[in-house]
This record gives sequence, C-alpha cells and structure tokens, in this order.
Amino acid sequence: MLEVLRALFGYGRSQYSLVAQATRQFLEMLDLGQSLLEKTQPHLLDRNAGDHLLKEARDIDKSTNRLVRTVRKILIAHLAFNKQDASACLILMSVVKDAERLVDECRSLLQLTTLVEDPVPEEYRKALSGHCSAVIDVLVDTRTAFAENDEVKALELVETEKPFIDSMKPVRDKILDDNNLNPRQAVVTSRAFHIIQRIRAHLGNIASTVVFPVHQIDFTRQKFVNAARQRLHK
Repeated sequence: MLEVLRALFGYGRSQYSLVAQATRQFLEMLDLGQSLLEKTQPHLLDRNAGDHLLKEARDIDKSTNRLVRTVRKILIAHLAFNKQDASACLILMSVVKDAERLVDECRSLLQLTTLVEDPVPEEYRKALSGHCSAVIDVLVDTRTAFAENDEVKALELVETEKPFIDSMKPVRDKILDDNNLNPRQAVVTSRAFHIIQRIRAHLGNIASTVVFPVHQIDFTRQKFVNAARQRLHK
C-alpha cells in the first residue's frame, strides 16, 4: 500500500512531497502515543496517578488532534489539483485516524485511575502491566514497519494481533468470576484490559496498510494473510 502512495505523490523526489509531510506527522502521532503509554504504565489502576500526568495526557491528546487536522489540510490541498488521487488520500486519512484513536485510548487508560476507590489486587495490575509492555513493543515495531515499509514485519504484526488478544482472555474471565472484587473494581479492571485490546487493534490496522492492498486494510482474514505471506516468500 505504501508503495502505491509513494508512486502517486512522488515520494523520494522531494523532501516536501505529500507523503513525506504526512508520514512525518503520522510518525509524530505514534511517538506521542508511545510516550503517553510509557508514562501511564507505572500508574495503571493506581488512584494516586496525579493531576500533572492527567494534564500531560490532555496536552498530548490536543497535540495529536492538531496533527490530524494538519494531515487533512495537506491532503485536501493536494486533492484541489489531483482529484484522481482521492482514494489514496482517503486511505491516508484513515491511517492517521487510527493513530488519533490510539492516543485517545491511551488517555482513557490513564483516566481510569480517577475511578479507582478500593485498591485493585496486585495480580491484576501486574497482568495489565505485562500486556501494556507488550503493546508498547508492538507500537515501536509498528512505527518501524511503517517508516521503513517493512512488509515482513508488518505481516507479523497483523498475524500476532489475535493471539495477543486471546492471551488476555484467562485474566478477563477471572475478573468476571472473582467474587472478591467489588463492582467498581471489576468494571474498572475489565475496562483497562479492553482498552489495551483496542490499542493493539489500532496498531494492527496501521500495520495492515503496509502489507495489504487497499481493499483489505483493517481486516485480518486468514486468506488475506496467506496471500501476503505467499507473495513475500516467493
């Protein structure tokens, strides 16, 4: 997919090309998401996260929103003279929207700390932190795959999304059956794991744009994965 965009917009011919500009903005959004997630991790489900971190999350969210608008302006300016590129521009808009929602989810994860009253048991906080670490690693790899147009890495990220989500099922089931948790503890903890799942899903969507054709992005059907694997390993 990225090769198509680069061909359409002259990537590599000028540092001011559309894709070069939009890619810089997009990668900055991923960097902001990574920064926020890394700062949130030590405070997961901790009622003492602090107002300063919540304010920083709000500032990061606002910065990401500005970047989305910047990318849209770049694309609209291009479309004013190159209407034949509409489909590719819409796809690029879709990708930055995933990044914007990813940051939203990171902020929501931190905001859960304001709902904590009774301390959440350590076993759940530890499990959540472990999955958060794994998502941070995926975020870094997704950024690299996108920046370097690494289709092999991108396909691996797409393929490992479902196993990652499945790995959370035992602890999420345990939360539902744990009579020692009060309703607020159960809801807040379950919500935290769901947010981690949503962040991983957005990263899978982004990775799919590197390796799948336009009509298949955001989907991880096995036949799409098989076709991409066969193409890459001819």
